[in-house]
Amino acid sequence: MTEAKRINWSKIIGGIIGIIIGFAIANIPAPAGLSPQAMWGIGIFSWAVVWWIADVLSDFGTGLLMCCAWAAFKVVPFSIAFASFSTSTIWIIVGALGLGVAATKSGLLNRVALITMSKFPLTFGGQVLALLSAGLVLTPFIPSGTAKAAVLAPFARSICDNMGYANKSPGATGLFNALFVTTGLAYPIFLSGNFLCYAILGLLPKDVQAQITWGTWFINALPWGLTMLVLSYFAIVVLYKPKETKPMSSGFITERLENLGPLTKHEIITGVVLIIALILWMTERMHGIESAVVACVATIVLITFGVFDRNAFRANIAWDAIIFIGALINVSGVFKTLKIDAWIGKALAPYLSPLVSGNIFLFIILLCLIIYVVRVVLVSQLATAAILILVLTPFSIQAGISPWVTAFVIFVAVNVWYTFYQNASFLVAYYATGGDMVEHRHTIKMCVVYMAVSLLGLLVSVPVWKMTGLIR
Repeated sequence: MTEAKRINWSKIIGGIIGIIIGFAIANIPAPAGLSPQAMWGIGIFSWAVVWWIADVLSDFGTGLLMCCAWAAFKVVPFSIAFASFSTSTIWIIVGALGLGVAATKSGLLNRVALITMSKFPLTFGGQVLALLSAGLVLTPFIPSGTAKAAVLAPFARSICDNMGYANKSPGATGLFNALFVTTGLAYPIFLSGNFLCYAILGLLPKDVQAQITWGTWFINALPWGLTMLVLSYFAIVVLYKPKETKPMSSGFITERLENLGPLTKHEIITGVVLIIALILWMTERMHGIESAVVACVATIVLITFGVFDRNAFRANIAWDAIIFIGALINVSGVFKTLKIDAWIGKALAPYLSPLVSGNIFLFIILLCLIIYVVRVVLVSQLATAAILILVLTPFSIQAGISPWVTAFVIFVAVNVWYTFYQNASFLVAYYATGGDMVEHRHTIKMCVVYMAVSLLGLLVSVPVWKMTGLIR
């Protein structure tokens, strides 16, 4: 009871501080280059940031209130305050999450994961590689980290039990890390790997969005992904190798595959639809059909063929995440309308221009280190990324760096978990495995490894980004 009261008081205090800061900023006389409406826009956004930090309300609740406040206080018209909800970004997220629901309910994810895992040695290192590979195979087709974690978590637990690893032992922690690396860390390799990728893309200027397709995203993210995955595998094997182990039963996976029986009609339909959708995403520039249209039509096809129904559509799609993402994307549109982005760029130019326009390698290193520190305070990964992308985009353009590069660096750097409640994907994997397979403190050294290998992967990507024209 005492702890509950303390948490409630912290939210109340945070809520009051946020409102005070918001009104204080809103009532500051507008400096040259800004209007009174712009000051109210900044004040409302500042209030929302404080509420996100203090976790006063759910992240989507605060985001929705922020958009309502912009409209209610006549900062911008309603059509601007809620503009992102009519964009393709929101609808591709809706469609993509629908595909994830279908793949999970049909059982296709389960089958693909088992088939992939059956190809690897029945040793600790072999099963770490199996979990990494299974997650990687599923990732481009399923834009839901929750769905992938829900499917792979039981396998990680079963492997752990079959090989005799006690909960919270090095072996169990190593298998958990393998599960988390692909479900919670590797998804930025593919635009369709997680709905958050679409959210990040939606934060970029329209002309930049038009240049990024599924294929261009994959080509430019691949060097980072390969570096991170390969080095993560070796880190897990070295850091978490169990002292004692017993060979896993050769019938462990075979028995589960036999229990599934032959492919069902719904699995076949889902597989065909997913493959066609992925091909259309990859070839968008050739046929001109927007990814959002492909995702939504694919979802309707799956509903029509009974792979999932109205109730599943209502209950299993993360509508709260969609609202939160839409609210964050709206920040960019509101700031642009009020010319706040231009004012911020001009005000911060003397400080940020040398950092962005200097050595690209030094810029990436410093930006990642800054983010690692900032994440101590800013709990929300997407909110942190949105704020930094909004601030740094103008400087990236001036320095000849595609805003996608800056956004990608920010996107992968915010994905740390050195505190327990810092990473939503970590929590999904943690609770999907029962909440007792590992202790958070035992995974912190893997977080440090990720911070290092992710940064190295970004540095390795620079030559590729120069060849593809993202860095001039």
